[in-house]
Amino acid sequence: MYSNFTYAKLRREFGRQCVFSKWGPRFLENLLPDSNLEYQWITKNPCNRSTNLGVDWSEHEVNTIRAEYVDRGIAHVEGGWPKDVNLDDPEQVTRFRKKAEKDDSYMHAVLQMSKLTEHFINQNNSIDIYEPYFVDPICQDVQTVSPSYRSIAVMSDPSNLTRPVQHLSWSPDEASKIAVSYANVEFETRGSSNSPNSYIFDLEDSTMPSFIVTSQFPIVKLEFNSRDKNNLAGGLISGQVACWDTRKGSDCIAMSNLKNSHRDPVTGIYWIHSKTGTEFYSGSSDGQVMWWDTRKLDEPTEVLLLDLTKTEDEEEQDWVKWSRSHGITCMDYDPLLPIRFMIGTETGLVFNGNRKGKTIFEKISGIYNCHSGPIYSVQRNPNFLKNFLTVGDWQVRIWSEDCKDSPIMWTKRHEIRLIDGAWSETKPSVFYSARVDGCLDTWDILQEQKNPIITIRVSDKSLNCVRCHENGSLLGVGDISGNTFIIQMNDWFVSPGKNDKALLTAMFDRETKREKIIEAKLREFKLKTKAAKELISTKDKRTQIAVAEAKLIEEAEKQFFEVITNEVKENEYIKGENFEEEESILEDESPYVIN
Repeated sequence: MYSNFTYAKLRREFGRQCVFSKWGPRFLENLLPDSNLEYQWITKNPCNRSTNLGVDWSEHEVNTIRAEYVDRGIAHVEGGWPKDVNLDDPEQVTRFRKKAEKDDSYMHAVLQMSKLTEHFINQNNSIDIYEPYFVDPICQDVQTVSPSYRSIAVMSDPSNLTRPVQHLSWSPDEASKIAVSYANVEFETRGSSNSPNSYIFDLEDSTMPSFIVTSQFPIVKLEFNSRDKNNLAGGLISGQVACWDTRKGSDCIAMSNLKNSHRDPVTGIYWIHSKTGTEFYSGSSDGQVMWWDTRKLDEPTEVLLLDLTKTEDEEEQDWVKWSRSHGITCMDYDPLLPIRFMIGTETGLVFNGNRKGKTIFEKISGIYNCHSGPIYSVQRNPNFLKNFLTVGDWQVRIWSEDCKDSPIMWTKRHEIRLIDGAWSETKPSVFYSARVDGCLDTWDILQEQKNPIITIRVSDKSLNCVRCHENGSLLGVGDISGNTFIIQMNDWFVSPGKNDKALLTAMFDRETKREKIIEAKLREFKLKTKAAKELISTKDKRTQIAVAEAKLIEEAEKQFFEVITNEVKENEYIKGENFEEEESILEDESPYVIN
């Protein structure tokens, strides 16, 4: 038999204050055991019994009548001030206050009021029974949440032939929308059968794209405008750039001229923080950085060729300069530094650029030899702009702008090649790295430096790109089979601790200082080695000069003695001839003949 019962409570009984009173223990009732009941106990062995008893509860919800409140102020005019004192005159107020403080009744009144005030202060400082637990900042020092994640959505390429996901871009205003660009950048896989379109997905309905971005050529990079969620800029596989407006349809509203565009596929594109909000810049493996304005997209407003060779030949051919330029593999731009940008190259160098420079050497303010191979990702820390992250040659490295020769921190060398990396937008100590085997490593350098916190098995195929949303919880990951995975990280990876920023600042400063000391010692060692080599070379030169001088002296002496010997021989020969002639003359002129 079942019965329903409704619990009712009046509105005026809600939220009543608990009134406590202090009293000692009271003896209500004493129940003594009955010894006669022990003989009625029957032991049953075995005893098996199953019961199923459930209490039915009913729930009833009622919307109470809302109370309307009105704010009204009261103008306090007289109060305790006498009528002859003008409150607007500070001199009269001060004079009356000094006069009242000198009165004997004033001290007694203050002492009497202080006791009452103390009572209420102590009452307010007592334990608040309505206070929720673990809100005190002292309790937040201990991490009670364990790191975890969950997959929200998986979005596949709607085209017939699957294409790799090349780039992801989150909508600036709506956290549920993400733009995904697909393209086969390898030469052998390019063909007319591949679809050139990219898509915008909505996480609320991820089965089909909410908007189609049509293009004449496959889109390698597709980026939302940070100021206007309806405008997108894309870099095509043909080297051109194009713009789309979702309010005007799927077709592009403007496209650059092929002659004035890049010669290779676009490898990076970012919107620039400007007054108009219509400027962006792009980079390609042809070694050129181009600045564009959507209002006039026929040709770039500025071109930077990454040729750092100092040549004065003005008649040099363009193809010679192109052969010396550094191919661009990735780029980065932070709106907090409007004139600064970073470029990762195929040769393992990272260029720290300054747009306000006039010459190539003024625009490239810093060069960092980061990796021995191509750099797949470079990104500044959103909270520490002097520090940036690079991914390449099986390793993730963290650099400081003050140290150009070596990184301040780095991960171990992975056996699996890394393909991309990204900082967390909200927690400065967290970053992510994508691997070729389909795994995503999550790192927190304040907790662990040698191993990742969590390794997430995202896909069976190789990952190609990773992008973190500005709120820090959502993470977009794309693979080469055309799938885009949306992962939501828990609060452990999103909300920084109370002292995280101070600890990370101290860590970066300490490691930067250490690397500076090591660099100074290395420079000193190189100078000493160079001086020793020069000293050895000078000694060798002196020895060689002494040997050469000895040989010259020996040859000179030899030539000198040969000359002397020849002269002596000639003189002896001349003397012999003269002696014979004199004898013959004497014989002819002698008057005496000897028989």
